[in-house]
Amino acid sequence: MMLSERARVLITVKASPEPSKTYGDTVCVAGIRLNDDGTGSWVRIYPVAFRHLDSAQQFAKFEVIDVDLTRATKDSRLESHRPNWETLSRQEKNGKYKTYPNDARGPILEQLLGPTMCELRAGVDANLSAQSLGLVEVRDLKPLRFAEHGPWTARQIEDMKAAMQPDIFGDVDETPMLIPPRFKVHYDYYCMTPTCNGHKPRILDMELSALQYHNRFKSNEELKALITQKFHAEMWNERVRTYFFVGNFADIVKRKNFSVLGVYKPPRASAYADTLF
Repeated sequence: MMLSERARVLITVKASPEPSKTYGDTVCVAGIRLNDDGTGSWVRIYPVAFRHLDSAQQFAKFEVIDVDLTRATKDSRLESHRPNWETLSRQEKNGKYKTYPNDARGPILEQLLGPTMCELRAGVDANLSAQSLGLVEVRDLKPLRFAEHGPWTARQIEDMKAAMQPDIFGDVDETPMLIPPRFKVHYDYYCMTPTCNGHKPRILDMELSALQYHNRFKSNEELKALITQKFHAEMWNERVRTYFFVGNFADIVKRKNFSVLGVYKPPRASAYADTLF
C-alpha cells in the first residue's frame, strides 16, 4: 500500500473536464508543490471530479491548498499523484478563500521557467517518463485554430450515465451531465528554441470549456470572437509576457503530445525572477 504525503500546492491549472465512468467526469489539476526549503516542484493531481466536489472544496486557480497525495501507481510520469479530498485544507483571509496575485505567485512560478517546448518534446522522445509538466515562453503566436468538437461518443455517454446510477446507499449524484464544448481550439506558436518549427497544441483549459458553456447560445462567429479575445488578444499583447502551462498525456501512445493547460501572463515590466526565494 502506497503511503500518502501531506503537500502544499499552488494550483496553476485545471484542465477541461472529460467523461468518466467512475466519477461522471474528471479534471486533471496541476500546480507547484511548495517545499519547506523555499523551492518548488511540479505536481499533477488526478483524478479530480471537480464539478462533483462540495462547493467548499472547489478551489480556484492560483490558490494554495494543503492535501494528502499518494504517488500514482498506474502512471509512470513522476509528477503524477492521486488526491484524498477528505484531507483538503484551504487558506482563508477575511472570510474568503485566498488566491495569490501576480506579485505573490510570480516569484514561485518563475523559478520553474523552461525548458523550452522543443526541449520538453526532446526529453520525452528520449525517455517517456521525462518531465511532463512545464511553463514555456512563447516567442511568436499565430491566430487561433478552431475545429468542431462534436458530441460525446456513445461510450462516453454510457460511462457518464453509469456514474449517475444510485450508489449502495441509494444516493444519486444530481450534477447535470457534462455538455461537450462546441469547439476544439488550438494554439499555433513558436517557443524560444531558435530552430523551433512551431507547435500546434490543443487548449485543454477549464476556462475555455466554461467560456463556451456560459455562451452556448451565441452564434459560432460570436463565440469564436469571445474565445479569440480571451485566449489570444488578452494573452498576447505588448503589455504582458506570455507563457504556456503545458502537460502531456498518461497514455503511452500519446505521451509525446503536449497540450496547453493554461496561460501565465505577467506584466511585461515585471521582474519576478530577480526576487526568487
